Formats: sequence, C-alpha cells, structure tokens
Amino acid sequence: MDSRSQLIDQLISTVKVRISKDIAMLRVGGRDLGEIRQGSLMTLPLWVAEILWQEQLADPVGGGVDFPRLVQLTWRERKSPVELVELPEKFYYGAASQLTRLREVDAGAYKSFMEGYRDLVYLRLKKILEFAPQRLDPVLIKNMTDEERELYVRVRAEVESWLASVGLGVR
Repeated sequence: MDSRSQLIDQLISTVKVRISKDIAMLRVGGRDLGEIRQGSLMTLPLWVAEILWQEQLADPVGGGVDFPRLVQLTWRERKSPVELVELPEKFYYGAASQLTRLREVDAGAYKSFMEGYRDLVYLRLKKILEFAPQRLDPVLIKNMTDEERELYVRVRAEVESWLASVGLGVR
C-alpha cells in the first residue's frame, strides 16, 4: 500500500469515539447529526473524529495509544527478540495524533510519549531490517502494519538489488 493509498484509507476509514462534552449540533459532511450527549459512543469517519479530538470534544475508544499502553507495547516488543508484537489498528496514525495533541497541551507528557514512541519504532525497525536479507514474503511476517509492510518491500528491493550487484543476487 503506497503513501497515497494509506492517506485515502485514513480519510475514509472509521473509528469509535466517546463524546467528552455535550455538542449542541454536530454537522458531518452536510448531514445534521443533531445534539450529541457527553458519554455517547459513535463510529465516525476518521477525519471527523480528528476534528473532535483536536477540539477536545471526543476521545478515541479502543485502539487509542496512551502512554501506559505505549510502555506496555514497548516492553512486549523488547521481550520478543525476533517477532513483531501485534499493534492496535492504525497504531502509527494514532500515535502521531496523540503526539500532536500532547504537543499543544503538555510539554512534559509530549517528551515522555515521544521517547517511548521512538523506542518502540526503533525496536520494530531493527526487526524489519533484519527480515530484508532473508527475502521473506511480507505476508508471512506476523503483526506487520501496512506502513511497515510498505517499508519492508522497499528495503527488501534495495537489498536484493545490492546483493545482485555484488554477485549474490540469486540463491
């Protein structure tokens, strides 16, 4: 899946949110959803949920990435030396969104989250780079996200090209 496809997927996919404040009138894509009460659970297009998150009118349900969850995922990734651990759906998007929110409201939490996020990404990146010379089909690698799969395919192609240039192109 290329970057453009990922962006389109993020724009048209849906996420569950819990409304954190009463909303007198919610209008989405030309449709009036009317009054929405605090605590309501809704499934909304991702782009709408993003706006509500930025305005602090909603919180993600499930799949969201908060600091305790990030610490847990990093610990599990570190304890699994070869395999990738399963990440929540749309993990990278959720983590990037969380960073954006934290940057605006809490510099300390932003710094801590960024450090934890970087640790997890680097642990996963190291494993993905170790897969490339093995020429594994990306569908065989468990728990790889779409973003990681795209990176892996590109890196594997570069590794194969380089191996061919040094006379090791065919096994």
